[in-house]
Amino acid sequence: MTRGKKPVAAIAEAKKFAERMGYRWQENSHPDLAYDLFIFKPGAACIVRVRQTRYRIDPDTIYENLIPDDLREVRSLPFPPWIPREIWLRTQHERAWRRLRVHDLSVGELEWWGPDDYTNPHAR
Repeated sequence: MTRGKKPVAAIAEAKKFAERMGYRWQENSHPDLAYDLFIFKPGAACIVRVRQTRYRIDPDTIYENLIPDDLREVRSLPFPPWIPREIWLRTQHERAWRRLRVHDLSVGELEWWGPDDYTNPHAR
């Protein structure tokens, strides 16, 4: 997933997605850091890495196996541990985002995140 060009079109769509949830965003100006956007609004801030894959994502997917490099890079970012980190993942054929909250030892797919009024159409 980390090979190839940066997903420029997906990042542009992610900016609009963040704005719909009330966030403002700032692009990463340091190419050596493995994130695409810093999103923020009163009471919330998050580091976001945007990824797109060609393949359908199985409902029982283990994200540690699907995107191990992305997870390792996001976990190693030099930000305070209290700043949440997410990977926004989408396939070419699904127009909805999967928001993955990255923790030190696990990854959780956000089903609904109250402050954002976000509903994940892929959640069971």
